[in-house]
Amino acid sequence: MANNGPRSAVFTTLLVNSRGEVADWEHHAQRLSAHAQRLRITLPSHQPTIGREDVSSLRLARILCRSGEEEWDVDVREIPIRNEELEAISYPAPRWNERTNGTKHGAWDAYHDAQEAAEAKGCDVALLIHEYNVVDADRGTPLVLDEDGTVWVSSSGSGGVESITLGILRQGLPALGLPVIEGQLNERTVARCAEMVVVGTGLGACRIASIDGEPLGRSTALSAACQRLLHEHFTDEATWSKLGSEVV
Repeated sequence: MANNGPRSAVFTTLLVNSRGEVADWEHHAQRLSAHAQRLRITLPSHQPTIGREDVSSLRLARILCRSGEEEWDVDVREIPIRNEELEAISYPAPRWNERTNGTKHGAWDAYHDAQEAAEAKGCDVALLIHEYNVVDADRGTPLVLDEDGTVWVSSSGSGGVESITLGILRQGLPALGLPVIEGQLNERTVARCAEMVVVGTGLGACRIASIDGEPLGRSTALSAACQRLLHEHFTDEATWSKLGSEVV
């Protein structure tokens, strides 16, 4: 995806199964519509089409609409990392303006640059920092398990991308004794945490073992809970749907 400025495109990335069905389309379509409005992009009047492929594993599909075009661009690829323990680096969060921050837009190369910076240091993921707070990650959303059992996520106005995966988990974590609270993931909160997890469509729920070479908390309670909830969600037939020609 060429970096032609935030308003050049809007996109979402979702899971595809071996039948060519996608997960959580209703949520992705709602987010696409909301982000397109913020970016002043008109979406096609029909749904994208994803073909069935002869594979047994989940895949990722990036569904993109470029400004001024009336068709969807669909790119299906394999999932390289999912539900694993990762090493992270800290990296400056890309910023635009209040209307643009937090949308999945056409200047996404800034997030790819963060991912490449992590890989250049032998790590897996970049945690994006703004004003000394973790506000996002290059491919997911950070969650922090505090020593008291509270799960902290960055506040919605911090500039992080609205996470559909986090939305799923927020419904189930409190029932497992893990209440979710929005706030600032500052250096002190992260340093004292029992566990940090990054969640996302492709990543699933990945435990962060270290940041910039410094080991993080030893608990696995949050990552285990997130993985359990996501497994239940994605084995539910109601999660999946086949895209057709209906209006988005």
